[in-house]
Amino acid sequence: MTWLLPQTALVAAHVLANVVWIGSILAVAVLVGGARFMAEPSEAGMLARRVYLRLAVPGFLASFLAGAGRLYLSPVAYLHMPWMHVKLTLALLVIILHHAIGTRARRVASGMVPSGQGVGVLASALFLGVAGVVLLAVNKSLP
Repeated sequence: MTWLLPQTALVAAHVLANVVWIGSILAVAVLVGGARFMAEPSEAGMLARRVYLRLAVPGFLASFLAGAGRLYLSPVAYLHMPWMHVKLTLALLVIILHHAIGTRARRVASGMVPSGQGVGVLASALFLGVAGVVLLAVNKSLP
């Protein structure tokens, strides 16, 4: 049965980790972006920082490791898939934005509330990058 293959398990782990990662990093962005409207902005920043460290970072690491494991099992096959190069480029953009949002969360948590401004733009770019990755992955899986 193909669902028992290590490749299938790695893809499933990769997708599940992405759900946790992307959902939590977008939640961090919402908390950071809204901090300036709260009575205690640094508390929103501290909550965002906890979500970042306890969900977004582990989700990212699990996604990265599962994706790298999948690539490791079939490196030649993926080298000949042009869509994969685009997907990995978009994934790199998402990783950079993940770290930028996490940095903003740390700054807001330490009392630097104006650092939260503009995080909505970062989150929107992250969402669009993820949408591109999903579109490529779904398109690849269709007959």
